[in-house]
Formats: sequence, C-alpha cells, structure tokens
Amino acid sequence: MAVAYGREEASVISVARSTSELDGTAELIRSHGGEVLTVPTDLASVEEIFSLRDRVLGAYGRLDVLVNNAATSPWKTVEEMTVADWDRTMAVNLRAPFLLSKAFLEAMGAQGGGSIINVSSKSAEMGFVAEAAYCPSKYGLEGLTQCLALELKPHNVAVNSLNVSAPEGRRLKPTELTLAEAEKMPREIRESYADDESMADAFADAWVFLALQDGDGVTGQRFITLALAEELGRDGWEAVVARRRGKLIKAVYESYEFPGSVRYQTPDGGWRELKFR
Repeated sequence: MAVAYGREEASVISVARSTSELDGTAELIRSHGGEVLTVPTDLASVEEIFSLRDRVLGAYGRLDVLVNNAATSPWKTVEEMTVADWDRTMAVNLRAPFLLSKAFLEAMGAQGGGSIINVSSKSAEMGFVAEAAYCPSKYGLEGLTQCLALELKPHNVAVNSLNVSAPEGRRLKPTELTLAEAEKMPREIRESYADDESMADAFADAWVFLALQDGDGVTGQRFITLALAEELGRDGWEAVVARRRGKLIKAVYESYEFPGSVRYQTPDGGWRELKFR
C-alpha cells in the first residue's frame, strides 16, 4: 500500500520495527519518483507511537491517511502460548490502531477530515488453530472500526476495515516472514508470493478509493481488497460510493460444519495437522 500511494505522488510515512525492510520499501517508492519518510517504530510501545506522531506532524503538519497494517502472530496453540505472546499480539494488532487513531485525531479534525484504514483478516470472521491471540485481535479490530466510524464522523474522518487479498495466481507472504527470510525459501515457494509491484498494480485503485474517503463519504464499512477492486472496475467510483454511503456493518454469526481436521502454521513456518473425532 505504501508503494501504491507513493506511485500516486503521496508523501508516505513508512513505519515498522525492521530498518532493513523500511529501507527496501523506501528504495522502491523513490524508484518511482515518490517521497517517503521512514520512521523505525515499535508499535507495541506507547511512547514510540506518540513520538511517531510528533515526528510526522513536525515534518508535514498533517496526516491525511492512516493505514493500520502492522500485525504479529506467535502461531502457537493455547498450550504453547505465553502471557507475553498474548500481550504483544494485542499491543501491536489492536492497541496500536487505537492509539494511532487517538494520536492523530486532533490533527485530522483540525485539517478538515481524513481516512483511517484498519487492515483486517479472515481471522476476524472465524477461529483458526494456533491463532488464539491473533483471531481475537482481528475480531476486536472490526469492533474498533465500527466504534471509531461513529465517533469520528463529526470530525469528518472515515474509518473502514480492509481484508487482504493477493493478485490472481499469487499468495501473500506469511505475516511473520521477513523479506530476507522469504528470499531463503525454495524458489517455487518464493516465486508464488506476491511482490510489492504486483500488489500495487492490482489494487492501487481500491486503496486510493479508501484513502480519499472522509466522514461524509464511505465510512464504517468492511471491504475485501479483491472484491473492492473488481467492484470499482465494474461499476465505477460514484456507484460504489452511492451503494456504501450512509451504512455501517453489523456482525452476523452463522454456524458452519466442524471440520474433520485442520492444518495450522507453526512458529518455524512449517505446518501441523490437528484431527478431530
């Protein structure tokens, strides 16, 4: 998303713990003539989040679009998970979006509005093995999105959630796998991952659509990246706004068949299977 916004001539603030990954993103954005400020930040730290806010407002005086994308998962079962694992997952996946939204609210309101995009997951819809912290964090993120959509509308700030997708024929790199680690994967696996350029080519229109919403436009909605891109391509911007404006999302719980077995990811990037009677 950072690359796509950079290609659209936005000034991008790129934030993560890993300096090496920030540098790679910055290089790619600048190769397209974009502007990027990289700010290494641990989003589990309250102090670092507010330091980030001060750095951004000091550099630009405003923030138009906040993308809450950072996430972590220990990929452990309940038996294996520690309290520290749980606390860090919640700090990064759920507390950080709350704190970042709170940190930039005053500036967004003063400038006349803005857009917050909370990146969600299929894990916000159903439970998965070895995601006993990750799933609750994403369910919680959906609830936070709806609450903020209500409270921030008077400030003319849109708040929407966005489920991830990969371009056709590709898949997303696993959450905890760094770019350096991905390069060490077998070629057939490595080449199946969607890279930044292919993601930006496929979904820039959808991401720009969400970035340019405000409280008077589309807010409180849950989107799937691929579906939104297809909807915009088929019906156009105005039709999508007309269809979505003035609506919120309410969770509807549906029963589904208990599986005979499930495969789940392990901390080392492998897979295990859990069978049920």
